[in-house]
Amino acid sequence: MNTLCQRFATFLTIGLLVSAAEGREQPPAIGAAKPFSLPAKEEITLANHFKATLVPFGTVPKVTIVLTIATGNIADGASTGLADIAAELLKEGSGEYDAAGAARRAADMGGTLSITAGLEETTFEIDVLAEHTSEAISLIADTVRHPHLPKSELPRLKADLARASSVKRSTSQGLATEAYAKRLWGKHPYGKAFPTDTDIAAITDQDISHFVSSEFGAQRAHLYVAGMFDSTIIQQAITSAFSDWQVGPAPRETHVEGSRLGQITFIDRPNATQTTLMFGLPVLAPNAPHFIDFAVVNTLFGGSLLSRLDQNLREDKGWTYGASSRITPYAAGITTWTLATDVSTPDTAPAVQEIFKELARLRSEPAAISELNSIQNYRAGTFVIGASSRSGIISQLAYLEQQHLPETWLTDYVTNVHAVTPEQARAAATDQLTPEHMTLVVVGDLKLIKDPLLALPALQTVRIAD
Repeated sequence: MNTLCQRFATFLTIGLLVSAAEGREQPPAIGAAKPFSLPAKEEITLANHFKATLVPFGTVPKVTIVLTIATGNIADGASTGLADIAAELLKEGSGEYDAAGAARRAADMGGTLSITAGLEETTFEIDVLAEHTSEAISLIADTVRHPHLPKSELPRLKADLARASSVKRSTSQGLATEAYAKRLWGKHPYGKAFPTDTDIAAITDQDISHFVSSEFGAQRAHLYVAGMFDSTIIQQAITSAFSDWQVGPAPRETHVEGSRLGQITFIDRPNATQTTLMFGLPVLAPNAPHFIDFAVVNTLFGGSLLSRLDQNLREDKGWTYGASSRITPYAAGITTWTLATDVSTPDTAPAVQEIFKELARLRSEPAAISELNSIQNYRAGTFVIGASSRSGIISQLAYLEQQHLPETWLTDYVTNVHAVTPEQARAAATDQLTPEHMTLVVVGDLKLIKDPLLALPALQTVRIAD
């Protein structure tokens, strides 16, 4: 160790000893939350109803471009997995480029084009050097409007999807996810988490072509551009790339109600050392008056490492590596709350008992001001950090679009989070987290866990699903 390092080590050791002797210094108090401000932006709507949002953002000469099309697995019909395979086949070349040429074209711009199918949206995204923004817009337009969809690649992509689905079903978490979706949504497309081998085998190249031609169109699309760019040049690029695209179908409106029957599904995994638990129910949507109250409640209960659920099951009891809850918005007006954890097999019934105890506490006792403030700071902080990047601000704007929310939902978010009172949080929990309406899925060694679970008072009114 050189002399400078030795001196620094000695200084550091002395400093630590002095600090320990004098007691830990308290961190400065957190200041008042600052309201969140959206960057200035431009909105464009072409004659064919194609929409674009341009957001000048940052000082790094890069641009993120995202095209969302309001369709996905919701349009699979009888061919579950159709949108997923279509998304993969769209990567196999477009316009004058084959798959390798399109990949090189994106790489030359400094990025990679990703295409993802979700339940309600298909998303095209690329991050490029600013000088290539117009070319990247052209690449996305070619991909969505002039795809090759080569039939020769379909068997490989179908095999990939079948393999991925099989792997998911080989895990307790995958089995729980599949059963949970089925119990919650029934025969609706939301109710099919993974395609079966039969579903995948039945998909043809004609199905893919029909999906792209009938589901994609200008009035279902929204292009987001965030970063450093010349607005005039980018508007010209957008007009050139998309102004003559077919109008296509109108945006789909989804109407479905999730189950509130109060039911439990058991799936046997003989000799499993852990039990997978998944609970949940439909809850209020982001456009509801007290959604922010409920979002804070979820973070308090299971939405962060500071949450009561994780502290109880992981930190205090050591029964799990982690326990969490989440709020999942689907189409506008449709939202679920879900709790998920894996606990050791011998501790399954005690863990479920603790979960219901924490729910009862959440519904009956207002949180202490100090605990609630900590959760509010976390919630507001993660929101601001999440919106402090090109992709982050695009995600927030796309969320507003999907959920039919005003801009004030974002700009007032931090203020509204900090405005939630302990009593408002308790009331939101009481109103939304009703155990008697929850769908429960339990995957584990049933010979060891089923009877102790059914003996719990909290499960006496829950019916066993077929």
